[in-house]
Amino acid sequence: MKTDDLIEALAADLPVSGARQVERRLLLALVAGGLLVLLGVGLWLGFREDLGSAMMGRNFWLKATYTGALGVVGFWLLDRLGRPGSAIRAPLLALGVVLAAGAGFAVWEFFSMEEAERMPAVMGESARACAPLILILSLIAAPFVFGAARGFAPMRPGAAGAAAGLLTAALAATLYGMHCPEQTAGFVMVWYSLGIGLAAAAGAVIGRVLFRW
Repeated sequence: MKTDDLIEALAADLPVSGARQVERRLLLALVAGGLLVLLGVGLWLGFREDLGSAMMGRNFWLKATYTGALGVVGFWLLDRLGRPGSAIRAPLLALGVVLAAGAGFAVWEFFSMEEAERMPAVMGESARACAPLILILSLIAAPFVFGAARGFAPMRPGAAGAAAGLLTAALAATLYGMHCPEQTAGFVMVWYSLGIGLAAAAGAVIGRVLFRW
């Protein structure tokens, strides 16, 4: 019997309730990891001074919607990859829609600005720090998320690790937004997406080892 066939046979014998229990553990892990990331943002980076007024504006929530949507897709994709035989076309399509919508809005915003304002809007004042900080913050929550996800039965451990990294980084990026004053769509699409992408790539490497049967 081939290894993949053996994995499918073993996974088929897993009780349905077990999958639900893993999902609940993953949600609890997200809460625990999110609290630690929030604590890290507050004590290490500090919340932006105008956070209260920023939360009353549209751009703050548009940024959070983008990163939050990536987190939802990451959870969905990880859940599907953790169930042998489950199709992943729908979450991949949703990921493409989120990225396309973000890119489309960023392009529209870019060409709506005066030419002299375009590159400053994309680079902001913290372009160099943004992606590394998101990656570091995602590492705070990663042990919780990856630990909970080990209860799944992924046949593609690298892809499952990437999905876990996407989920973890999207959570970190959303909370990082409480520190970062940058709110243009171009900045978010380039630098936030870069940080999340780096975390997903790191997750793929970790997943190949951690989720191996």
